[in-house]
Amino acid sequence: MLDHSQDDIILEVNHLSVKFSTDKSENIVVRDVSFDVKKGETLAIVGESGSGKSVTALSIMGLLPAISKISEGEIIFHSQLFGEVNLSQVTPSQLRQIRGKEIGMIFQEPMTSLNPVFTCG
Repeated sequence: MLDHSQDDIILEVNHLSVKFSTDKSENIVVRDVSFDVKKGETLAIVGESGSGKSVTALSIMGLLPAISKISEGEIIFHSQLFGEVNLSQVTPSQLRQIRGKEIGMIFQEPMTSLNPVFTCG
């Protein structure tokens, strides 16, 4: 088992809540989610269909649809480019620099995202 110190944490999701709003209603679709990811660690988010797994991941990546909003919490990423940043508050330019270089996501249909000719790394 790996021995991780607090310095090994690269992502902190603290009390994340996300809501979807329409003209007629507002629904909280992710409520008070917290977790840390450490260097070298793999995290799996598991749950029923509709439980908020994808919305949580899209929140981290800054890819939420226009009808959604992070209503509470913070997403702290320990970036090599910018130091400790709250991904829910960075500028679009900073987020574009972080995405792909320091943080990435393989979506639910990996065959549409991955090309067997290229090496993952």
